[in-house]
Amino acid sequence: MQFSEFFYFLKEKTIFVVHINNGGGETMETKIKPKRITDFKNDLVFKFMLSDLNDSRCYYLLKIIIEGITGIQCQELFVLNSEVNPEHLSDKDMVLDVRVKTDEGKLIDIEMQNSALTKEVHYRFQIYGARMMDHQVNRGDLLYSENVHEVYTILFVNDIDRDNLLLIDTYMLRNQLNHVRKYNLLTHHNVYLPFIDAVVREKGLKNLSKIELAIYTLYHGITDDIIALNSEVVTMMKEKMDQFNEDEELVLAASKRQLVKIQHHQEKIRIRQEGKEEGLKEGLEKGKNEGELLKAKENTLMLFKSKFPQEDKQLLENLTLSQYNNIFKALIENKDLQTIKEIMKKY
Repeated sequence: MQFSEFFYFLKEKTIFVVHINNGGGETMETKIKPKRITDFKNDLVFKFMLSDLNDSRCYYLLKIIIEGITGIQCQELFVLNSEVNPEHLSDKDMVLDVRVKTDEGKLIDIEMQNSALTKEVHYRFQIYGARMMDHQVNRGDLLYSENVHEVYTILFVNDIDRDNLLLIDTYMLRNQLNHVRKYNLLTHHNVYLPFIDAVVREKGLKNLSKIELAIYTLYHGITDDIIALNSEVVTMMKEKMDQFNEDEELVLAASKRQLVKIQHHQEKIRIRQEGKEEGLKEGLEKGKNEGELLKAKENTLMLFKSKFPQEDKQLLENLTLSQYNNIFKALIENKDLQTIKEIMKKY
């Protein structure tokens, strides 16, 4: 038996998942005890690893990511949204990004997207970048150059863009001569996590840079081969993951959030499927109507030509089903041409 939908509820730090079979109405309840989290692509883990700048490990890893991807040399960093409220994590639309400000005022938004880079995500991240620029402007500002600073977005994606086979894909405004716009304010960076395997095949695991090691660990997790390198980057990422798993509420929240995302994904599939079925129904109905119209037109034309062979058959083009039916009836009753033309005007 297949269960097409589910919902969940929490009780005593245990997740109960209720599966529903839409066809027969049957339900099945499954009890899930949250297990140790090991996936850095979980956006709650990702935010936890980078947000607490009172922790030197967070600061170090954040600096590695920003400098390694954007090229910005950071003297000091400030996380603008370090808080995570577990009560809000069930919100399917809540984005767990990390917004950072440098000592020079540059703004950087970092996010983990553990799914394909869809058109919607492309649009959303461009809009985020535009908003980050807009929010720097106050009413009455006369000198934008004094108040508006450069904005950078960094999106880690569990996907590959087959049109741009790169580990780090950077976008900024350029002219037709491929020159970057003067005083460019907005730069987007997409990091395609699976592409790190191609980098490893080319360079070897031991020759990866610090940012490449971080990306490898984000994608694969803590593996024996990566631990054997004794890298400071990997060690700090492992320590942050261990720290995360020591907090039962965080582990529960991460598990719950993953269920919410799966549930939301299933809901989108269901809505899309219903739309396809409705479209198919409408298409069949439309096809049926078009078939009836074509048949009525052919029958009417055939009878019309037999009654009025000298008349132009174009007279009966582009009429409605009702017009064809009424003209056919009039032809059967041997009505004259003038009556036929009046019917065409009337219906």
